[in-house]
Amino acid sequence: MHYTVKELLTLDEFRNAEYIGTKQSLAKNIKGITVIDSPDISLWLNGGETILTSFFPIKDLNDEEMRAWMHELADKKISALIVKLRTEFTSIPEPVMDVCRERNVPIISLPTAVPFIDIIYKVTRKIFNQDVEKLEYFREIHHRFTALSIQNVSDEVIIETLESLIGNPVTIYNELFKVIATTDSEVELFYESDKFQVEKNIKNTIFPIYRRFVIYPKLQDRECEQIMIPITTVNQTKVMLVISAIHSGFSDFDFIAIENAATALSLNLAKKIAISEVEKKYKNEIIDDLLSGDIKHEDDIAERADNIKFDLNSRSAVVVFTLKFKNKKVTGDSRERYYNILINNIEYYLKNAIVRERFNQVIVIWPVHSGQSNKKKEMNSIKRTLGYVINKFESTVSDARVYTGIGSIADTVHDLPRSHKEAQEVLDVNEMSYEHNPILSFEELGIYRLLYQFKHDNNKLKEFIPQSLQRLLDYNKSNREQLIETLEMYLQCQQNVSRSADRLFVHYKTVSYRLDKIKEITQMDYEDANEMLSVQVGLKILEIMRKE
Repeated sequence: MHYTVKELLTLDEFRNAEYIGTKQSLAKNIKGITVIDSPDISLWLNGGETILTSFFPIKDLNDEEMRAWMHELADKKISALIVKLRTEFTSIPEPVMDVCRERNVPIISLPTAVPFIDIIYKVTRKIFNQDVEKLEYFREIHHRFTALSIQNVSDEVIIETLESLIGNPVTIYNELFKVIATTDSEVELFYESDKFQVEKNIKNTIFPIYRRFVIYPKLQDRECEQIMIPITTVNQTKVMLVISAIHSGFSDFDFIAIENAATALSLNLAKKIAISEVEKKYKNEIIDDLLSGDIKHEDDIAERADNIKFDLNSRSAVVVFTLKFKNKKVTGDSRERYYNILINNIEYYLKNAIVRERFNQVIVIWPVHSGQSNKKKEMNSIKRTLGYVINKFESTVSDARVYTGIGSIADTVHDLPRSHKEAQEVLDVNEMSYEHNPILSFEELGIYRLLYQFKHDNNKLKEFIPQSLQRLLDYNKSNREQLIETLEMYLQCQQNVSRSADRLFVHYKTVSYRLDKIKEITQMDYEDANEMLSVQVGLKILEIMRKE
């Protein structure tokens, strides 16, 4: 509810007044009233006031100074200029008239007999009564939503209550604008027709309020105003409270109801997170026991596994994920957001997966429901779904890459620790290998499966490095690492010099020169298949030792 210029003109004091302004200016909201007693009055205005003046304070200003003075008042968005002329001016100064026309500021010219104090008294009383009415409404609505919070009602009850108060449908979305709850399914889907703007007329609110216009396809592409309030709780979990103005616009009283509803939803969200954290801790303890093999009592673990919807008789494989960031200074918030996106993608493609986040890793107990014992086909099925997860993630996030490790399929719950250990080994190898292979299983590790057993014993690993490669490692010159890199690439490219040059981004002759230099240092025979196999094994050992 607003007190407007149009309502002001209905007062008895304005019976013989002259209104100079547009029809649109009649709707301007009056937020206060004051008398000009100095030329710098604009410094003391809050905005939206109606100004009373006889122009006496500006009688000594020239035309340009008057224009500047009037522009300062217009910048404060005054609602109207009430003028009562005295002997200093026989008419409203032309510079003032010009600015009022330009800035759409209405002027009301009063007879000299009308006292300013009468107008100030009536306007102030009207605004005060409105403020009292708003305060009473706020108290009533605050008590109502507080009672709902105490009763621990659902989000649906809160938004239904809000809809009954404001007369417009209400929807709650998550950060990805997926619907959590709504009072009208016809407004769930919409398209932007403009960008969000901060609601500037609402001050001292707990939550920021944004407005925009959108198009609703289910309402015959009708365009309506939409208000959005982001609600963030302690751990930055966010939901969006969205109100669609399909029946009416928004009044000050509506915003009082909206803010109280947002507060109630924020409390609900905080309670859900607290409960979720307790459930998550309990779930993580069960998963850790399953992965570590700490199953002391079969009946106890069966009951706990049932609580996380894990069938102890099912077959499954452990898959471990981690993210590598291109920006090494990535913030903790960004890191957490990326891992949440990854987990959401996993749960999207694998509805019944058991997911555990731990130390920059996501561990998944991946169920196998093929109904057969062909483990190769089952593993291919896991890889196929894994490919969907990774592609979806990397199409959304450009500055992070997914690394995974897939353990072999566990036929019983007692085989899960082995599958987890294997998945971790695959991930370690995947992270340290020269080429990024996001989907790699334990069965595909090849020679790494043998070498990985000695990963903590460098002396044992060194025994497998051939003498020819050791000579290159002992070569104490600045270009040694460059030569090792060239040799690695040459063997990865099946000893194809041209392809090696392309992948190293150097000239063909440069690779040939480096290979000749390596041969000179090591006496390596590139034609000897057995020696080349030994060198390849030696290079893989170097990868493991570098990792350690």
